[in-house]
Amino acid sequence: MQTTDIILSSMDDLVRESIQKKIKKLTMDKLTPLAKKLNVLDKDPTAKRVTKTKKIDLILSILSKMNDLTIDDQIILMRENKTGLEIEVKNILLNNIPVDDLVNTKICLPLLDLFKDHPVIESLFTNTCDLENVKNNIKSSNCKLCIMQGLYILTIRKEKSDIDHIVKLGSFAESQGMFKRICSFGGGNHETGSATNKWFQRFIKKALAEGYTSKFTYYNKVQEKIKIDSLDGEIEMTPYVMRPLETQLFQKYNGSNSNIPPIFGSNCL
Repeated sequence: MQTTDIILSSMDDLVRESIQKKIKKLTMDKLTPLAKKLNVLDKDPTAKRVTKTKKIDLILSILSKMNDLTIDDQIILMRENKTGLEIEVKNILLNNIPVDDLVNTKICLPLLDLFKDHPVIESLFTNTCDLENVKNNIKSSNCKLCIMQGLYILTIRKEKSDIDHIVKLGSFAESQGMFKRICSFGGGNHETGSATNKWFQRFIKKALAEGYTSKFTYYNKVQEKIKIDSLDGEIEMTPYVMRPLETQLFQKYNGSNSNIPPIFGSNCL
């Protein structure tokens, strides 16, 4: 999704803009069932050739009907149609959207829902570490140093609640482990830090300041070394296998969340 630097006044405006952008990009096979649910289809446009003008007219009719619905009903309709929508952390921060408003849209999948749909994830992701703001740097005091590659799930939870809301999925290399991956997020406090690390620092600080806790739930992947032929003979190496596993994690998440990706990573699939 192309991000925007237009300042919006509320979470509702942010969701509405995202839905409008999404609908304008839909193909006819996605537009048709949405149009039927909104009762704006006189006849099935797939029954004959659909011109560009007719498609535009259909999109305008859908958008007009959508504007008559509450934001909650719009999100429900997009879920039912498996259409999805993308809300990016950049725009949450840019528009200073309260974290409560984000959570109340219910677009962030609860961790237990992901576990319920995919028991294999629950069986593998058995490690956790809590996050805290230490001198304006997000750190963990209970993350054990362990040099393994793996996958992580970043969540936030409102104090006195029992629901962990997923905001980010990702992986870490053998040279990092979860401990050093958290350290690398600290680069977001510096001008030269990556955009992702900067957003991580800003968002988690914001969540903590607004009465949330945050943690990583992660999977340490034990990977055996393999032997390969090098230019100087046979050597041993540990293959990095997390990229396809990370893709699978995103696919499972999106399947459980009606194609609504995490606020970190709307372009990861």
